[in-house]
Amino acid sequence: MTLVATAPVRTTATEPADRCQPQRILVVDENELIQAGLSAVLVQASWVAACYVAGSKEAALKVVRRRQPQLIVISMSLEAHAGPDLCRTIRQSLPHLKVVLMTGEGHIPAALAASLGAVSAFSKHMPRGAIVGALHRVAEGARIFPTGWMTQDVRLSRRELDVLRHVAAGLSNPETAACLNLSRHTVKQHTSAVYRKLGVRNRAEAASRAQELGLLIRQPSPGAQLRVG
Repeated sequence: MTLVATAPVRTTATEPADRCQPQRILVVDENELIQAGLSAVLVQASWVAACYVAGSKEAALKVVRRRQPQLIVISMSLEAHAGPDLCRTIRQSLPHLKVVLMTGEGHIPAALAASLGAVSAFSKHMPRGAIVGALHRVAEGARIFPTGWMTQDVRLSRRELDVLRHVAAGLSNPETAACLNLSRHTVKQHTSAVYRKLGVRNRAEAASRAQELGLLIRQPSPGAQLRVG
């Protein structure tokens, strides 16, 4: 996967190869293996002073207050929209803290990342060297996004968004049809359209993808189409 710097760091002939001060990094992910893996890789980098981990929004905020990291990596798969919520909290109270988004499934459009105050986004499935390199560039002041994430455009009608929210909540098609006063056939058609537009194959992927894109927390006006990216 190729990475693109959307705002490269300006350099001069007199600058050293490593342009950032030793960084304190916080990794926020519910999965302890992800926490341990990223932490183990990052602490080996010469530019990393310390790497802390947290498994929830509340724990992350405690670490931020106590350890004052300069860079925070936030998983968008945190439970109950905690990832986007944490991003907004940091953007409002600690705008100097560099925020990087991390996803396990799908992509995070640069426009959505920017709306959450993030300067970069990457997939957990990227090679560790690419992840460390991207975070290093972010620490230096760059904005880094994988190729192809910057032009993604997802459009859902209001009814498709309604169906998506019920799917993400774990409701079956018959249950969704009853809640929305629609036929099961109509719900099935909307569900298929949502899968196609999100580029997913099943309900679990749709829920994860919707959360990463922030589709479950937006409230469009009646009759409007939702656009992300």
